Amino acid sequence: MKKFIPIIICFFLLSNMANAQYYFKYSALNSYDYYENTGKMFVNNDYKKLGVKEVITKRVDPKLNKVISTGINSINGNGISYQFINLNKKGVLTYSNNYNFIDSVHYDKRLTVYKTDTTVMINVFNDKKLIAEVQYFNKKKEKRSFAKHTYNDNNKIYSITWFNKKGIENYRYEYQYYENGSRKTTREFDKGKLKKVYNYTCEPMGTVEKKVSQQNICKKRTYNPDSSYFEIFEGMDNKGKSTRKIIKYSKDSTALEQVFYNNNDKETMKFVYEKGNNNLQKTYYYYKGKLIEVSASTKNKNGLFESYTVTNGKGKVKSNTTYEYSYF
Repeated sequence: MKKFIPIIICFFLLSNMANAQYYFKYSALNSYDYYENTGKMFVNNDYKKLGVKEVITKRVDPKLNKVISTGINSINGNGISYQFINLNKKGVLTYSNNYNFIDSVHYDKRLTVYKTDTTVMINVFNDKKLIAEVQYFNKKKEKRSFAKHTYNDNNKIYSITWFNKKGIENYRYEYQYYENGSRKTTREFDKGKLKKVYNYTCEPMGTVEKKVSQQNICKKRTYNPDSSYFEIFEGMDNKGKSTRKIIKYSKDSTALEQVFYNNNDKETMKFVYEKGNNNLQKTYYYYKGKLIEVSASTKNKNGLFESYTVTNGKGKVKSNTTYEYSYF
């Protein structure tokens, strides 16, 4: 489930420009290696090994027991999805993603259709196959926005600058790293002005401009006697507000639980991951201590997803999704 859910989320986050900018900001702050991998597609090793050519997902209304949407995911011989389309219950296209590859993993163009909106994303690479610029165009071929990337001598991302359609800078992120390559600081600019500094360290904060928000983001890992462990992510800004996330892992590094706390150290969200017999996996989502939703997935004998069911906190089924596969 850990890889499946982010893929689905990305499909919808990137379907229009407002959401694309949100995902840009989220990734800029929370992912160490996202931008080093921009322009590459995820390789599903199971699909590649088994020769999966197409995955059809059917979402069923539990009340009517009728298909309300169908997703068709086309896979190439390298185990990479090159096309995804979604049809409503009448068979009408509501969403699609199409990729144009320039080698086995890199793509230079993505065409996204969401209802009546069309977006074309163009990736411009430098001579090291790293993204130099990402451009977004509407269906009239008018540039909506673009982002420029620069890198340091170690090919780690140094800055990402997001511009509007007129070429005016909206956001910029600048990064510094430790010698081991992990991130040291992130500096966030809004319309050219430094607004926030994020320090990925457990040391006390240094001195910055008074109008600039500063936040320490600290990561600690502690092992238990049985080799299971937990990670604590703590954030503290220069106004004394803190946030915390704790992830518990089994000894084989499987995530068992994620808990989020607010600045009053009260639990806000919790995700509990449970693995049962016959390839059954469940995720329990709690908000402020109340069970909100349970998602359950099963896999077939080849380890591929077979079904995905979502129920609310009271056990009422909200949706059922089934998976069908065809092979080369």
